[in-house]
Amino acid sequence: MDNAFMSLLLFVTLVNFGYCTHRTLRSWVNPECGDLCKDNLTTVHLRADGPNDTLHYLWDFRGNPSLLLALTSPSASLKIIWADFLERRNNSITFSEAPAYTFGVALNKIIEFNDVNDTALINIANVANTNILHPMFFQWERKALLRNNDFVSLDMEGSSYKDTPMNISRQGTIKISLRGFCTLDHSDVTPRMLHTENSTQVDITFDNMQTNRSFSHSRFAIELLVVGEGNPSIPMFVNPRKSIDDEHTPGIFEVVEVRTPPYKSMDNFRTEGAYLQWMPISYTSLSRDVTNWTEIMQYPPLKVANHTSAIQDSMLYCYYGDKVNNLLTQRIIVSLGMKGDGFYKRTYYSTWTFLIGYGTPPNEQFSYLVIMIISIGIGLPLIILMASGIYVCIRSMPRRNSETYLTQ
Repeated sequence: MDNAFMSLLLFVTLVNFGYCTHRTLRSWVNPECGDLCKDNLTTVHLRADGPNDTLHYLWDFRGNPSLLLALTSPSASLKIIWADFLERRNNSITFSEAPAYTFGVALNKIIEFNDVNDTALINIANVANTNILHPMFFQWERKALLRNNDFVSLDMEGSSYKDTPMNISRQGTIKISLRGFCTLDHSDVTPRMLHTENSTQVDITFDNMQTNRSFSHSRFAIELLVVGEGNPSIPMFVNPRKSIDDEHTPGIFEVVEVRTPPYKSMDNFRTEGAYLQWMPISYTSLSRDVTNWTEIMQYPPLKVANHTSAIQDSMLYCYYGDKVNNLLTQRIIVSLGMKGDGFYKRTYYSTWTFLIGYGTPPNEQFSYLVIMIISIGIGLPLIILMASGIYVCIRSMPRRNSETYLTQ
């Protein structure tokens, strides 16, 4: 029985980890920028080298915070012309070889809305009950950069919001944490999402954000701007699907995916595209436990009228420039909170955690520990039943022999 148990353990371990690809992570802050980047500028280049390709990530906090993902050959290198990059000029970000696929995401807007009817649903057409905050007007400060063999993480904090043209200022902070990974595993940041070696995790926290004084029932929503290789007339599709296990995030059995449509590249190779993925849960306390959470509402992706002007306030313009007019460019909005949760003012704390990745989104599976427990729970009674049957058979055999001998 010990041998059988060890074989089961080995098999389950291989099932869980045998199909993982490992990437080697290297990262640079403001690579080769020199004296131009003295004023607390934060642009991180994360390079994730795999056996056959390389994923480049650029995390940037000048203007609207943004992320650029590029799939290249292992020999390709990134080049930033810093003088042009700081002026937000086209073609200031290039690669030595044309990427096979690129995907960009920018934190475009933070929308505060007055949910007077407690529906938890935003109506962006209702101008009187919405305020727009532009992330570029926060003062962004790098709080931590951690690099090891398993992941690279960057913690940023935006505070002292001041929109001079609109004469709007706010107190409070927005914290953004980004993580790049080298293999398949669960994050240690609650809600402990399952990530792959081809993804970056983004964690956004609204901490003690000042709300509009005229809004009695304030909630916050986030608008992302996404740019990807693909037909601009084909929308991204939202796919909420059920999860089979809540071992890592108790009580949550749903994952929301937003995926790009299939894209056929110039060399007739069909790439897998990119995706966003999250669990529809927002935490209302720093402890992030099952007693302090609310829901996240997602909405269908929205078209963008002018692609070029939409990305000009972010790093994405430095790479895509006017080429973005022929690419997939859409807006994705999520709102934080659900009916009856007391609105943002109940705790003045709200989170959203999501993944940005390339390829196929990971599917949650039972861990080897859960599989072992289930196997033991099912297998042990069967073993006991079989052993009892064998025992009964063995006990009955001598009795029949004795009875036969006596009758003779």
